[in-house]
Amino acid sequence: MITVIGAANVDITASPLGRYVPCDSNPSRVEIGFGGVGRNIAHNLCLMGEQVRLFTVFGDDSIALTLRDDCRRVGMTIDPILEVAGARSNYFICVNDHNGEMQAGAADMELMSHLTPEMVATHIDSINASNAVVADCNVSEAVLQYLVEHCAKPLYIDATSAAKAMKIKPLLGKKRSAPLIIKVNQAEAVALSGIKGDVEAMARWFIEQGVSSIYITMGARGVYCSDGEHSVAMPSQAVTVVNATGAGDAFMAGVVHAEMDGATMQDACALGIKAAALALQSTKAVNPKINQLNN
Repeated sequence: MITVIGAANVDITASPLGRYVPCDSNPSRVEIGFGGVGRNIAHNLCLMGEQVRLFTVFGDDSIALTLRDDCRRVGMTIDPILEVAGARSNYFICVNDHNGEMQAGAADMELMSHLTPEMVATHIDSINASNAVVADCNVSEAVLQYLVEHCAKPLYIDATSAAKAMKIKPLLGKKRSAPLIIKVNQAEAVALSGIKGDVEAMARWFIEQGVSSIYITMGARGVYCSDGEHSVAMPSQAVTVVNATGAGDAFMAGVVHAEMDGATMQDACALGIKAAALALQSTKAVNPKINQLNN
């Protein structure tokens, strides 16, 4: 069992039918679906054959029940069900360009403030009964701090965005009883480390702060990962990008899935890259073909 602690969203994605023109109304295809970093990671892990529990909060608006039912439909266990009376669901709006790259994003994540360390503490025994725990930075710094101090199983943290990644900085160097694995993109790595341009130096900085292993994704340039003893740079797969949203979530799921199966860091990175490549080729945040990775 893998416990994922993070956000479940309603996603609204607009992709232009022609060349994207900034500051104008672009004829587009608009899709509404379900996402959120935590939820996407959980969904990918389910498709990879893992038993997954999603620990999140839901609003009580008209879409919340549909969102919750969809999580169950794709195979997640939702335990406990945490519903906040009078609260709206999380919403994420993404505007892509004609290459599938995000040009603007807007996230309404007020609901996540209701996921408190006290809630997590109430269920820490069952969380620690998991084989691994994954958290996104949509949860509060206080929740992340509690997990670092009390999680007895490997803890994976996804930085989520350059701004939200800053919640990680106070956690570094803290005493803990289990491995801490962090996934960042290059912008998030720069925001945290203050180092620009030198990905090896960035990775070394994370290891010096006590991180067990670090995965730095660099888009088309690939991934750099290190555990302090071994480091490797791996290229991305060349694919036609349909939608870049969700590629990082798929990468994280691939790494977790591989490491739970006993893979080396290098092999875990390779599987993460394959998962991200599949995500890039789908209009949805999670590509149903992710299940082909097990073939």
